[in-house]
Amino acid sequence: MTPRVTVAMPVFNGERFIGEAVASALASSFRDFEILVLDDGSTDGSLAAARRAAGGDARLRIVRLPHGGVAAARNAGLREARGGLIANLDSDDVMLPERLELQVAYLDSHPECVAVGGRSLVVDAAGTPLQVVGRLFTHQEIDAALLGGHGGSLGSDTAMFRKHTAQAIGGYEDKLSATGEDHDLWLRLAEVGQIANLPDVLTRYRVHDTNVSGGKDSQTRRLPVTLDNLARAFDRRRITDRQPAKLPRPPIPRSEQWCDAGIVRYYSGNRIGALWRVLVAAALNPAAPATRSALRLMMSKRAPVRVSAR
Repeated sequence: MTPRVTVAMPVFNGERFIGEAVASALASSFRDFEILVLDDGSTDGSLAAARRAAGGDARLRIVRLPHGGVAAARNAGLREARGGLIANLDSDDVMLPERLELQVAYLDSHPECVAVGGRSLVVDAAGTPLQVVGRLFTHQEIDAALLGGHGGSLGSDTAMFRKHTAQAIGGYEDKLSATGEDHDLWLRLAEVGQIANLPDVLTRYRVHDTNVSGGKDSQTRRLPVTLDNLARAFDRRRITDRQPAKLPRPPIPRSEQWCDAGIVRYYSGNRIGALWRVLVAAALNPAAPATRSALRLMMSKRAPVRVSAR
């Protein structure tokens, strides 16, 4: 049988967290999916941990690959995926149960959209909430930020995209073996269709001491890749009135600061403190998509979910 969605999970020596990632996908409210673990030459117990978390669930598939970097692993996922929609999930992150359901519904009702992401709750290695990221929701906002050098404007950890469209534009750039592969793909997808972000928190993005994109030298290391991605995009789009550059982010409005503080408190278990902060955000800007989403969350009976590996 062909699932609607393939949850694509590259892993390289991710034994520490992959069980939680797999378990979170299996807890999804949307059931028509497979989990494709793309093993990028791991030498630890990553695959055993994934199998333990799946507990024999036949929706888990494992593809073993020689170590070639994240872009090669993601391209293997495009080749091997049975689903027509690809949902990214890194092996150290966690998806919330409603993520797939919300994104499939959005793509089904927006055929012009080729990729959709959402907001992320950033957590530390222990799962403690730190902040919320993702504040651009329309194609115009996201594409402008991508052209300003901000590849995370469509967060890879939340992205769901149409497999056939990604394949038609050539998939991921294999030479981007360590960083920037998502930024490059989003720029090219935005040239053939619409992209969007939902205002809902869809994943928990974990920061820890072995993040591929982290580290003290991360910005210095990533900048040349970003500028190269932009140079190629500018050439494709015939942008000649400016030079490729990473532009500064605009300041975060007060309403969004209050909203984000409320969401962090909600996922920390402080529902009362969360609610009044989101109400302040709503008073400051009642039309803000993230605030309206947060209010629905606060008013729901759904308790914050912490998923653990089985």
